Formats: sequence, structure tokens, C-alpha cells
Amino acid sequence: MKSQQFMAMSLSLLAMIGLTAPRWKMGIALATSRRLANGQIIQIKGEVQIERSHGSILSPSPGTYLYPGDQLLTTNGAQVLVYCADSTQWVVSAGEQQLNRCARETEEDKCNSNLVDCPDRGDKIAWSNAPIPYLISPRRTALLTQQPTLRWNPVPGATSYTVTVEGVTPKGEVVANWTTEVSETQVAYPGESPLNPGVEYLAIIQANPGASSLDEPSRPGGLHFTVLDHAQAEIVRDKAAEISQQDWEDSAKALAQVQLYAENHLIAAAIALLEELVASGVESAPIYRRLGELYLDELALVPQANTYYTKAVALVNPNDLEEQAAGLEGLAQTQLALDQNDAAMRSFNLALDVYQQLGDGERVKQLETTLEDLINE
Repeated sequence: MKSQQFMAMSLSLLAMIGLTAPRWKMGIALATSRRLANGQIIQIKGEVQIERSHGSILSPSPGTYLYPGDQLLTTNGAQVLVYCADSTQWVVSAGEQQLNRCARETEEDKCNSNLVDCPDRGDKIAWSNAPIPYLISPRRTALLTQQPTLRWNPVPGATSYTVTVEGVTPKGEVVANWTTEVSETQVAYPGESPLNPGVEYLAIIQANPGASSLDEPSRPGGLHFTVLDHAQAEIVRDKAAEISQQDWEDSAKALAQVQLYAENHLIAAAIALLEELVASGVESAPIYRRLGELYLDELALVPQANTYYTKAVALVNPNDLEEQAAGLEGLAQTQLALDQNDAAMRSFNLALDVYQQLGDGERVKQLETTLEDLINE
């Protein structure tokens, strides 16, 4: 009986990490793409403005993205610190005007064979009607630690959960690693069976009423997690240590480290750091929006993304039109995935209105196409 259960789990694991899963039909729920940012502002002192390439001017906040072609403008005595996607940083101060100096990134840079970076944006899951112990962390991420804390969605009525961690080697061999039973909705992996680089792991959660994390539909890119190889892990740790030693505000250090982690597919670490920042009392629309993006685009977790986008929209400065539009657009995407179609249409239309005010023709055109598709669906 146990061997049959293991074989069933193993086949499910292969499907979940994409080795046997078919390509799922693409829809329009998450179809709008975003510009590729190549940096972000992590610290501001005084009055600073950004002039976008399409001509709009805005007053940024820590966490605001920079795109190729942006101009940074500072008044006397002001200073802005920028952290680029390639981990370089630069400062604009004292009445200077500078073109964005961060290196450009292309779609090929961001969307390679590693689908952790480029998840399927069209797969709808009826999250509000799915009382399953879907995995929250770690999923679709690399790890620096070999002893992660596993977290999952609580199932109403469940009094215990069986947690299994399995791995698949590059040769396709399924390896059983560890199983335990707990009553809570999280557990620390003890590390008795070490997690090794080069192996794709999956945490499988089985609730005692019968629901399983495997009930979540499989998707391109899977739900697996990996451990960063030793050499790359040392590079990341060294860069993180360099950031922590900078003479920056604590929030600036955290934002820079988040960028570093995200660029190395350490999505779980990036989210944990942002959530610590929020828990410490830092309330910022760009930070909440960034959390929404990470949960939606990287982890494919709609409920959590919806929560953070909702907070971002509520917190945004009414004068910061670009941040308002970006938050509304992200919120609309999560509302569609939650089958809240009327609310999504309202949010998309509001975002469209704001982009029109900004004169951002590219985003206007994309949202108009999305709304047309929704109307004709």
C-alpha cells in the first residue's frame, strides 16, 4: 500500500514540476505584461522627480521602479539612491539631472528556460472555491537555506496534515526525503536529509479530510523549489553583506537586498524581507505592490497577491498617478483570477483612465486590448 501511495505521489511530483504536465490553455486573466524595470529607487532625501520616457513627471517613493530612458531630477540639497538590477548603485544629488544609468534588460534576460522567472500568466484557479492545503512557501523559488520553513493554506475542519518533501534528480530519478505529521499549517524542515543543489524539490501537503496540495492544477514552471548552488550562494551572501554595511537607511538596505534576492530567483527570501519591512511599520504603496507582483508573477499565488495589491491601492498618494495605475492594474489581474470579473473591469478601467492622464500610450493600448478581450470573452 505504501509503495502504491509513493508511486502515485511520485507521478504527481513529476507532473507538478513540469516533466509530464501538458501546456495549459492560455487565457487573458493575467495577460497584460509589464515593462521591464532595470532599477529602483531605494532612498530619497529632499525633493526628487522622475521624468518618464513618454513625458510624464512624478514624485517617486522608495521602491519606485526605474525604466530605460528615465530622467532623475533633484532640487538643491536633495539626494536619491538607485539600486540597479545588476546590483550596481548610483546617487543623484544637489540639483543634478541624470539619465537612468542602470544597464538595460531585455525579455531574453528575464525570460529564459527557467520558468520561475516567467510563469504562466493565463491559468485560472478558482482560489475562493478551493479549500485545499496549497503550498505557500517554498514554491517556485531557489533557497539559500537547507532548512526552510514550509507553509501552506489552512483547510477548514482539518486537524492534521501529512507533509512530504520529495526531490527529482537531473536524471529524472524520484527520491523520497522526509515525511512528518503536524497539526499546524507550517513546519520547519529539519535537514536530516540534506537538500542539495541540482535537485528539484516539492513539498506535498495532505490534510486529514483528504484534500491535498496536489489538487492545485499543475502549471508550466511547476511548483518546485531548489537550493542555490554553493558558489552562487556565496556570491549572494557576500553581496548581501556588502549591502548591510552601507551607510544607508535600514529600509534602503532591505529594498536593495530584495532586488538582489529576486534577481537570483530567491523569491521566498525576497518576500520574507519585504514582509518583515511591512511588519516593522513601513507602509508604502510601492512596497505593497512589489509584494503583490512577487506573489502573483513569481509564485502564482492569487489570494496573497490580491491582499497586497488592495493595500497598495488604499495607501497610494493620490498625486502619484503612475503608482495608482500600477496598483489598480495588478489588483484587476488578481480579481480576474478570483472570478471577480465586474470588480476587475472596474479596476482595469480606472487604471486605463490614469494611464491616459499620464499620456502613457503604450499602457493605454495594452489595457484597451485587455478590456476588449474581456468584453468579447
